Amino acid sequence: MLRSIALFGFGVIVLGCGSATDGGMDETGGSGGSVPTGGGGGGGIAMGGSGGDSGGAGSGGLNFGGGGAAGGPAGGCKKIDFLFVVDNSASMENEQSQLAQAFPGFISAIESTTGAGSDYHVMVVDTDAWGRCNTANPWKGMDPSSNLCNAYIKGTVFEECDRVLGAGVVHPAGEFASNKVCPLPGGRRFLQQGDTDVSGAFACAAQVGTAGHSSERPMDALVAALAPGINAPGSCNDGFLRDDALLVVTFISDDPNYEDSGTPDSWYQAVVAAKKGDPKAVAVVGFTPATCGTGGGSKINGKHWEEFVSKFPFSVHAQVCATDYVSSFQQAVQVVDESCDQYIPPVN
Repeated sequence: MLRSIALFGFGVIVLGCGSATDGGMDETGGSGGSVPTGGGGGGGIAMGGSGGDSGGAGSGGLNFGGGGAAGGPAGGCKKIDFLFVVDNSASMENEQSQLAQAFPGFISAIESTTGAGSDYHVMVVDTDAWGRCNTANPWKGMDPSSNLCNAYIKGTVFEECDRVLGAGVVHPAGEFASNKVCPLPGGRRFLQQGDTDVSGAFACAAQVGTAGHSSERPMDALVAALAPGINAPGSCNDGFLRDDALLVVTFISDDPNYEDSGTPDSWYQAVVAAKKGDPKAVAVVGFTPATCGTGGGSKINGKHWEEFVSKFPFSVHAQVCATDYVSSFQQAVQVVDESCDQYIPPVN
């Protein structure tokens, strides 16, 4: 069953990056520092929990090998909820492009190789309530004179959920964003198997742009996206989070600062609480600058996120500074696959 999960192994993705003004890595994104475990493509990863060695893969794509136990109440997941938290701060352009390019292969593998491939949800969340720009609503941004505030965002009226922290993204706007309403069916703020052109709609939503708030808060967005209120009937994320689905959380950020509220333990407790207290109902993959050798001085450089990731029995910690994320996705396959195989849905 893990075969399909691997390919979508980063269910919850928090992409975060900062410009010089946002406090992120510098434009060159060097990969200095130690590499916990080998991995092609310039990035190393450390795998936690009960994950094992990943299968090798060529440079041309992802190798989703491995076999899992048969699906069933005691034999693996049959549903997966993927949450991508994508940082929309000023230097996120390249990371958003890499994510959109990798997604079609991920979702294709899920649909073809796992029992849960016929029942998945996919939601994109950005990392602020509202960002830099004024709008026609009128909403006020924190830096409306920024050149990241294009004519589209300034002249558009948005829905209230578009400025709720943790709400699924359906209308990305600003510099480098899709600058349109994405084709998510049925008024939902998430995609599900069977929707028309899932990959295209995901690419639209994941291109959240770079006009977000300069304070990058991926953990705050993650906790908010899983909170009971926002997932209640009639609320912004109504229908996304299911009690009997494996939750795959992936986040990516290169911000060297500590701007989230709370602590690694409080974030962990909030995520586990969203899955009825079962830490094995969650797989977490984190791309951080903790082993990139960047930053310095008093900056935390992603160590708080590394600590958060390490708390989960099924987890992968990877380098955000890698020049290619494909090898890190390959390395994460075993961990996510194993989490799916061992998942036992709660009994109602």
